[in-house]
Amino acid sequence: MTSAPPDEANVTAVPVDDPLTLARDLILQPSGLDDRRLDRVFGEVLTHSVDFADLYFQLAHQESWSLEDGMVKDGSASIEQGVGVRALAGEKTGFAYSDEIVLPALEEASRAARAIAVQGGARRVSGASSD
Repeated sequence: MTSAPPDEANVTAVPVDDPLTLARDLILQPSGLDDRRLDRVFGEVLTHSVDFADLYFQLAHQESWSLEDGMVKDGSASIEQGVGVRALAGEKTGFAYSDEIVLPALEEASRAARAIAVQGGARRVSGASSD
């Protein structure tokens, strides 16, 4: 059995002529999202003194297979996905994240990021007490 050196992963590269079209096809459309819905989310987050907002979408699929004498001995697969929202109000920044890429989760994350940025300040997050 021949294998590639570890630094030369066997990855199929797909040329990306239009990254926005690729993102629409692979992330937004399967999630029921489109430009109109994203504009609505931005409109909501940019109210109430928020100066800037952005969305970060993540979708990663990974598979790994181990072969021994031409037979599969081990395999694993993972999917990481989600959407992050960042809102800036003056010098304050709010972040929120959802591992679901659907409109209700995106709207909830955008409201949370906006609230953190607008109402944030000197606050403590209290964890579970050891009483």
